[in-house]
This record gives sequence, C-alpha cells and structure tokens, in this order.
Amino acid sequence: MRPLIIASLLCLLTFHLRSQIQIEGLVTDAENNKPVDAATVQLQKKGSRIPVNYTLTDAEGHFIFPAIQVNDSMVVRVSLLGYGTMVLPVVPGEKLHFQLSLRPFSLKEVEIRPGRIYGRQDTINYDVSRFISPKDESVKDILKRLPGIQVNDAGKISYNGKDISRFYVEGMDLSDGRYGQISNNLQANAVETVQVLENHQPIRVLSKKISTEDIALNLKLKPQFRNRWLINLEGGTGGSPILWSGNLNAMQLSRKSQSVYLYKGNNTGNDVTDEQRSFRTEGEEKKYGSLLPTFLKQPSLSAPLKKERLLFNQVHTLSANRLYKLNETAQLRINANYVHDLRSQQRGSITHYYQEADTLTLKEESNTQIRNDRTELAASFENNTEDLFLTNHFNLTGNWENSLSHIQTGQNVTQRIQTPDFGVRNYLQGLWTRGKNTIEARSLVRYHNLPARIGINDYSDKMNLHQLYIDHSLLVLRKKGMLTQRYAAGVSGDINNLHNGFTLYAIPEYQWNLPKWSISFNLPFRWTAFPGTDISHPALNPYLSILYKLNYAWRFSARAEYKESYGDITHLYTPPYRTSFRNRIVSNGILPVERRQSYALYGEYKSTVHEFFLTLYLNYITNRSNRIFERRIEGEEVSLLSLPEKNDSYNWSLNGTLSKGFYDWGTKFALSYLIGRNKAEQLSDGKRLPFRSDYMQYEPKISWTPSRLLEINYQSTIYYGGSRIGSETHLNPLLNVVQKFGIIYSLAAVDIQLTLDHYHNDISRDKSADAFFAHIFLRWKTGKWQLTADATNLFNKKEYRYTQYSTTESYTSWLTLRPREFLVKVRYKF
Repeated sequence: MRPLIIASLLCLLTFHLRSQIQIEGLVTDAENNKPVDAATVQLQKKGSRIPVNYTLTDAEGHFIFPAIQVNDSMVVRVSLLGYGTMVLPVVPGEKLHFQLSLRPFSLKEVEIRPGRIYGRQDTINYDVSRFISPKDESVKDILKRLPGIQVNDAGKISYNGKDISRFYVEGMDLSDGRYGQISNNLQANAVETVQVLENHQPIRVLSKKISTEDIALNLKLKPQFRNRWLINLEGGTGGSPILWSGNLNAMQLSRKSQSVYLYKGNNTGNDVTDEQRSFRTEGEEKKYGSLLPTFLKQPSLSAPLKKERLLFNQVHTLSANRLYKLNETAQLRINANYVHDLRSQQRGSITHYYQEADTLTLKEESNTQIRNDRTELAASFENNTEDLFLTNHFNLTGNWENSLSHIQTGQNVTQRIQTPDFGVRNYLQGLWTRGKNTIEARSLVRYHNLPARIGINDYSDKMNLHQLYIDHSLLVLRKKGMLTQRYAAGVSGDINNLHNGFTLYAIPEYQWNLPKWSISFNLPFRWTAFPGTDISHPALNPYLSILYKLNYAWRFSARAEYKESYGDITHLYTPPYRTSFRNRIVSNGILPVERRQSYALYGEYKSTVHEFFLTLYLNYITNRSNRIFERRIEGEEVSLLSLPEKNDSYNWSLNGTLSKGFYDWGTKFALSYLIGRNKAEQLSDGKRLPFRSDYMQYEPKISWTPSRLLEINYQSTIYYGGSRIGSETHLNPLLNVVQKFGIIYSLAAVDIQLTLDHYHNDISRDKSADAFFAHIFLRWKTGKWQLTADATNLFNKKEYRYTQYSTTESYTSWLTLRPREFLVKVRYKF
C-alpha cells in the first residue's frame, strides 16, 4: 500500500511540474512586420480583466513570463496606444506571435499623460523629466522626490524601506558603496531615467540559479552627458567667525569608462566626510569579514540635532575614482580617498544612574577636540560572464585619530585617546561552471595593527592589538528543476597577540523557486575554538525564509532564524582597562556566547501607475547570553563588570514605510514609522535589576511643487519613549519633536529659499525645551555662473539641551551651537 501511495504522489508532483511552463512571444506591426516596443502584455484568465502578471515588450518586440502553472482558461492580451488590442490563448510549448493592426483615433479635449513611473518585471523606471525642478542641483535632490525612494541625512538610499545594495551609473559600479560622491555631485539635469532593480543578482553565473531580495539603483544618463567631462569649481567666504568653503569636482561617466575626482573643504559645519562613507549591506560582509575588534573609541559628538548646527570643523577631503571597462565582461576599478578632519565641541551633562537601592548623579563639562587623518587605496578587478565570475578586491587603509578633552567634574581632568589603525585586506572570489555544477571559491585575508593608547592626567595605558584574520571556503552549487542546492565548507582563523582562535564551518543551502513562491533553507554548522582556553563551541544555526509573490503589486515573506554568535577577542582580555576618565571595563576573560532566535513577517505593495508604495515589517527577537553586566560606582568612576550568569533579553518591533505621489498636485508624501519594546536585565549591588524601554517614532514628509516657480517641503520626526527600571523606578515618557519647513520661490533667475526648524525636547516630567532655527538662502544663475548667499541660525541660538534614556541611566546634556553666520559662494560649470 505504501509504495502505491508514494507512486501516486510522485505522479501528481510530475504532473504539477509539467504544467509549469514559460510563456514567451513576439509582437510586430501587421503592415511592416517591424517589432513593436513597449507594448503592454497581460496574462489573464478568460472572462477576467484582472491580470495574473504583466510586462512590456523589449526593443526587439519580445516578451516573456516566467514559469507558471497554466490551464485552458489562460489568455495573453497585448495593447498599445494607436493599435488595436489583440488576445491569443496560451498554448503550452508554442511561442505566441501578435501582429497588431493600426487603429486610427482622434482626441478631443483629452489630455494624454504618460506615466512618470513604469515597470517591467523586476525593474521600475522613473522618468526624471517628470520629477525634476529647475531648483534641483544634484541627483540627490531628484531622488528625494521619487515615490518609494528615501534618502536620509547622511545620503543613504533606500527603496520601500530597504537599503540599496549597489549604485550603478550606466550599469557600472564606480563608487563601491561610496555612492554619495556621485549622488551629491552629479548635476540633476544629466540624468534621464532612474531605475530600481528588484531581486538584483549581480553575478551572471548565478542569475538563473540563486534568487535574491537585494535592491540596486541604476542611473541612465542623457546621451549628451555621456562620455563628457562635467567640471564644477566653487569657492566661498563669510563671517562670524571667518568662514571658508571650497569645492572642485570633475566627472566623466560613460558606458566604457568612468571617472570621478573630488576635493571638498570647509569650516562651516558641513560634514562632507559623509560622501566617503561606505554604505555596506549584509550581503557585502563576506568581503570584509567579522567586525574589527577595538578596545577604545573616540568621544561622540552626536546629538538629536542637524549636524551642521553643532559641528565646529576644519575639513579637507580628496577622492579619486577610476573605472576601466576592459571588454564586455571585465572591468578594473581604482578608488583613493583622503580625509583631514578636525572637530571640536563644548558640552556638559548630568547623568542619573538608577540602582536597586538608590539613584546616583554625576555631572561633567568638557571641551573636546578630535583630529582624524584617514587615507584609503582600493583596487578591484572583475570578470563577469555567463560561465565564469572572477573578482579580486585589494584594500590599504591608514587612520590616525586622536582626541584631547579638558573635563571639569569635581576636579580638572585632561584626557587623551589615540586610536590609530593600519590595515591591508584582500578578497578573492571565483565561480565557474563544470557540467551541471557550479564551483565557487572564496578567500579573505585581512591584517590590522591597532596600537591604542589612553592617557588621563598622569595615568597612561596601552592596549595594542595585532590581528591577522583569514577566511577560506569552497562551495558547490547544483540546480535541478526548481531546486537549487549549494554546499559550502570553510575555515576562518583569528591570529592575534591576545588569544588565537579558529572556526570550522559547513553550510548546506537549499532554495526552491516556484512561479510565485521562493523557499530558502540553510543549516550552517560552525565549530569555534580558542586554543589554550576551555572555549570550544559547536553550533547549528538553521535559517528558513519563505517568499510569496502574489502578483506584480503584492509580495509577502516570512523568516525564522536561530543563530549562535560569540564576542570578539577583546572580551578575552582579563586585566581591567579604562575607556574614558570615568568608565572602566572588567571583562574577566569571559567570551560572550549569544543564542538568538528571530522571527519576522514582511508585506509589500506597490503600484507604479498610482505611484503608491507600502511596506510593513514585524520582528521579534529573543536572546540568551552566558554573561550579565554589573555596574559599580565608586566616587567618580563607573565600572562595568562581566559576570558568568545567564541573561535573557527580548525585543519586538513593528515598522514600515508609505510613499505616495500625486501627479496632478506635483506632490510626494512619505511616512516611516517604528513601534517597539526592549527588555533585559543588569546586576545592581549583586541583585538582578530588570529594565524595559518602550518607544515609537513617526517621520512624515511632504514635498509639494505646485508650479515650476514654487516648492514647499515639510518633514518631522516624532519620538515618544519611556523606561521602567526595577519595580520602583518609572522614567516618564519623553516627547521629542523635530519639525522642518522649507519654501523655495523662483523669481526670474533668482531662487529664494527659507528654512525654519523647530526642536521640542522633554527634559523631565514638568520641563521641556524648544529651539527655533531659521536659514535663508539666495541663488542667482546666469549661464555657467552661479552665486549663492547663506545666512544661518538667524535667531542666534547658542545652546541646545536634551534628555535621553539608555538602559538603566538617563542623560540630560547641553552643548554649544554655531552662532549666526553668513556665507557667499561662487560656482562655475565648465
């Protein structure tokens, strides 16, 4: 009986797989037999106007639908303005041929408005001419207008709430993650189309074998801007105190070679170092390896305020980027960057430490100066064909960073922290096809020298770290039908001057791709050991992901994962050490072992026709650790001890994005939201002290361009959160609101921009602080010349005060702001 049942199931499965066919066809003009481009092709059921799937024909008139289960009721409908609609039934195994006949039509009091956004399979196209404004200076200004796309203050780009993995110009990745150098400097009117590439697989060998959820962005330039040098020269000066600003950028972007050369410098509070920030995604981690362990960090100068309001700087940045396309599949890229950044800040704070028995309060004021000289040279080669993929990334870095702080508490303290870092890294990856198998080899070698030093008055301590990190692996991939199998085995090693360690791992991966479903299952096995210690941990880390694509508009996914991870080698450092004049770490040689379970549900909707994008993400995480922290306060010194006791924590969050464009009103509305809770424990006086934080955040943004002469922008960040510590302490929820309003009006050749910012911060239950900032900006254009005048902080606000909660502490801080300033700049475009 059992063999009969199994045979029946196999027959049903075989029938199901055979009913999965790929539908393709050709659309031509009935009169001249020429291919018809951009015709709309819909796959429907008979009697229904709702498409099962749809696409557009390419330049050769071809279209294709991926494998789908079909029956006798399936039809394909083809339509295009100026042609008659044609419908043909789906015949398994036959290529459809549509010969469209011209259909004359007349328009009377009808306005034809082609869509600003249109899609084809996994590519969404934004027609830049329908979004651009004469006031837009750079690509970044355009991207902020596009529904579904968000750009944060640092320049990171995301689509539907997900960070992009690659940034292309004409299909070439010049910046290697530092795409701010292009998005901030490429002039807006040079771009013809912005493309969002969903499910992007950059390796051609894997394009039909491994599906991804990565998002890439590609800029298509106007023909007259390709293979042409675009050069801008800008300089400016101002007062209160003496201000200066300089900018020279030259770029040439074509389909065969690309170059970007930049110099930027100022002392105006403009943080141009953001342009050299690499926006890495999780998929890029294999190129860099585990996070670099460090003992010391420089003092933070951050605050919930626009960076240019509080940043006192002297900065110079240089960048040189060159990409050579050696042939149709091979390219060579060279990137070089240098930063000299000198920052200073005056600030003060009152910190409340909540304990089981009492609350301790410490106060300090500081004047800090941080100098950073950083240089990087990278070279990468890539050959990407259908049968072979080979890439090698080589990187040299040097970072000279030190800070000097003069601090007043109960006594005067001088603190100096030095954290230089010199490193070299090489990543080699190759894939090639052998029959039905694809072989992959990876090799990462990384060396860093980090001679850290801290000095506090007469006290001095060194914590030098030399680390050689290697990770080598071999993978075999095989695709049979809709099932892809990949098996990896490798070893990673950490050779250093503290404790050497290594990890052996084997990772079987399975991915089953159906027309609407994609199921991925991984079962990594890792064995981590540190010779000379009793630390040796085997672990299984299963991962399951299910993706369901209902149609072009709706997509859902679910994910479950168990992961065991470990701390880095600094946790094996047994002597106590200081991280600042006030804080001391006692690791006790305990290597933290974190066992995390995470579950997630995700939903996405998009309608390019209605310019509507929506996401919803629910996440739940539980974490179990073999250590717990105890905080001890003796006088002005706060010690954090690591103790070998079980410690559980959990977090849940609900977040998402909404974006809608309104064609008739020239408007884009966007909203991001976050609601969540964290819960954990910490020791206090030997007793467990539980703490919990609840928070919510909303960020609405509105951009309205009623005419080419006027643009109005509004955005706000509303944060509300509180904490419970132990059974007795309830920290009242804090309401922090940031509102930014901007209006730009064009009068002949002059643009006038007024920006008003409002910051509301709760300091305590009965006290709050409000800060108002105003900024006026004038821009005059004539030919290749541009003259701008800036006046910032018109109300001359000199101090900013805010309160924040962190685990079992609260901080009330205040800092010095930049005064009222004026700046005049002149720009010339060659």
